[in-house]
Amino acid sequence: MGAGLQVVFGAGPVGASTALHLLDLGHRVRMVSRSGRRPVAFVDKLRSEKESRLELLSGDAANPAELRKASAGASHIYHCLNLSYEDWARGLPPIHAALVSAALEADAVLAVAENLYMYSRGQGRIHEDAIQEPHTRKGALQKALHQKLVEAGASRGLRWTAVRASDFYGPGAIQQSVFGTVRFLEPLYAGRKPGILGDPDRMHSYTYVADYGRALATAAQSPAALGKAWIVPNDRTTSTRELAQLFFEAAGRGRGISPIPRPVLALAGIFVPVIRELGEMLYQKEEDYLVDGSSFKATFGFEPTRLEDGVRTTLAWYLQLHQGSGLIASLQGR
Repeated sequence: MGAGLQVVFGAGPVGASTALHLLDLGHRVRMVSRSGRRPVAFVDKLRSEKESRLELLSGDAANPAELRKASAGASHIYHCLNLSYEDWARGLPPIHAALVSAALEADAVLAVAENLYMYSRGQGRIHEDAIQEPHTRKGALQKALHQKLVEAGASRGLRWTAVRASDFYGPGAIQQSVFGTVRFLEPLYAGRKPGILGDPDRMHSYTYVADYGRALATAAQSPAALGKAWIVPNDRTTSTRELAQLFFEAAGRGRGISPIPRPVLALAGIFVPVIRELGEMLYQKEEDYLVDGSSFKATFGFEPTRLEDGVRTTLAWYLQLHQGSGLIASLQGR
């Protein structure tokens, strides 16, 4: 049985994957989200022994008082929260600051799920020691937020670790993933070509979201990981088109993909703020984007999930999610 209460803020795919791995390790887990509902990544009811160690709590991380209350008794706190792109500049800094304060008050380790936006463009492979000179607003914000962790560790004694991942796919991914339900799986099972941003033939490292959660939990529980940022190891790097083909083959369906031209995206961005905010990050999908997590792999003996296995599990999750919706019956009738 794991010791200490693990408080996971965010019930999206990263938070859910982190919580599931912590439950596997025997910990007590409190998941905090605005709704307090069961994560969509949790399709199956957990075994009763795990259910007895899981608490779902409704709380607003933007409210410092609620955040401190939700963190009470924690030995480890996990920052898996995210906001829509257009809300980043306004919403992320106060949430980040409140989580740092809550961790210090609880004398808890703070483990932060980060992305790779702070790294400079055009470096070949991205690794922990790669140059950080972001040319985008979002990259500059991510770098500034990480620096707050470093400063809190140096001046206030915060015990922290940060784990960074490339674009992810897997159970629970809805809108935020190239291979999520909205952009890929729903069109796939509706007989349409999924729309793909950027150049689908550029090489791109994709992270299986369960590996992201597993790496974050591993780092938080490992004294050797504290005070450092790490990158999640991935399986082999492929093109987006090749990964889409793995989905088609595993699903037994699919008519190819449909690249979305930049002008179409720009037009849609006039009316939809979150689409407008995508523009400055498109370079990641228009150029080769190679991510190196070998340091974490070597330090913690971490083996990433094979793409084929991750794809199969993602499809099984999606189909199970739609049991009783008519989707399964319609597929069986074809």
